[in-house]
Amino acid sequence: MPRKLIGLPWIVLAALALGGCGYSIRAPYSKDVKTVYVPVFRSITFRRDVNLQLTELVIKEIERRTPFKVVGTADEADTILDGTVNFADKNIVVENPFNFPRQLTAQINASVNWTHNPPTKEELERGFATIAETVNFVPEIGESSMTAFYRTNQALAKQIVDMMEQAW
Repeated sequence: MPRKLIGLPWIVLAALALGGCGYSIRAPYSKDVKTVYVPVFRSITFRRDVNLQLTELVIKEIERRTPFKVVGTADEADTILDGTVNFADKNIVVENPFNFPRQLTAQINASVNWTHNPPTKEELERGFATIAETVNFVPEIGESSMTAFYRTNQALAKQIVDMMEQAW
C-alpha cells in the first residue's frame, strides 16, 4: 500500500467527526431574517455625498456576503438597517519641506442600528452602535481625498456587515 494512502482514512475520519459536531465554515447569519431594508444613511457632516456612498457600499456588501436580500421599501423587509454619518474629516499627518501635505488621514464615524420590522422592545432600548474607520493616503503619489473616503467607506461597510452576524 502506498505511503500516502495510509493517512487518508484518518483524514476522512477527522473530517466526518468535526462535521457532525456542529462546526461550520460559513458565517452565522440569522435564519429567520430573509430581507433587509437599507434607507439612505443620514449625514450631519459638511462633507458631501459620504452618506450616499456609504449606503451604496453597505447594500453591495450585504448582497455579496450575506444570504439576505436588500429590498426597496420598509414594508417588504424583515429588518431595517438604519445609520447616520456623524463625522467625516481629513487631517495632515506629515508635511513636506514646503509645507504641502505629504501624508493625510481620512476619518469617518457612523452610528448604525439593525432592528426587526417592527422593532422589539429590547432593540429599541439598545440604541445605535458607533463605528469608526481611518485610512491613510498620500497625495504626492496621486491619491485623492475622494479615493481615501471611498476606501474608508468600504472598510466601514465591511464592519457593518460583520456586525450583522449572530453572536456566538
